[in-house]
Amino acid sequence: MPEILVRDETPMEFFREQLGKAMEHQRVSTSAFTEYYLVNLLTACVRGDALPGSEDGYDETPLALLYARAAQASRAERARLLRLLGDSALFVSGFFAESVEGKLVDLGYYRSMGGRAYACLGQEVPFAFGPDVFAELARRFSQFADVLAEVSEQSRLAHPASLLRLYERWVATGSRRAALLLADHGVTPILGAEGVRH
Repeated sequence: MPEILVRDETPMEFFREQLGKAMEHQRVSTSAFTEYYLVNLLTACVRGDALPGSEDGYDETPLALLYARAAQASRAERARLLRLLGDSALFVSGFFAESVEGKLVDLGYYRSMGGRAYACLGQEVPFAFGPDVFAELARRFSQFADVLAEVSEQSRLAHPASLLRLYERWVATGSRRAALLLADHGVTPILGAEGVRH
């Protein structure tokens, strides 16, 4: 039977399926609320709905600027800006991690800022999307970024340059998922003396 090249499904259905596969592969489980949030995040970001607009003098609005604005904003505006910051950091550090490599700020910065934004948001509006969704996103930010990375990378790991970028990501972040993917491709990352990654 010939393979179907075009599938008739919505972006939300596509991302629900891909996210489910990635979570199963990485043995990551979460609440239905958090999974639904991640599917909606992917769908919105791919459409460009959930990303901040560009800022004068910048290609994209810096996370630190969003955080500073949130700190000075009213409660409702603060919640909106913190969510924008957390969502942007999670999407970029997961789905487009390669775009951050070699830049002034690294994946660790994105993951730290995103986790902090979600933690603050969890205190501001703890039940906006279900019980403790933002608190869980904050606590497990790197895990969820790895899940989004798998959704993004599924078809791109065969190329040697992709393996090198994956190795560089492991060196920079210590991502468990990156280490497992490297091992799947015959590369065994090791943690040397004093915690230095090789």
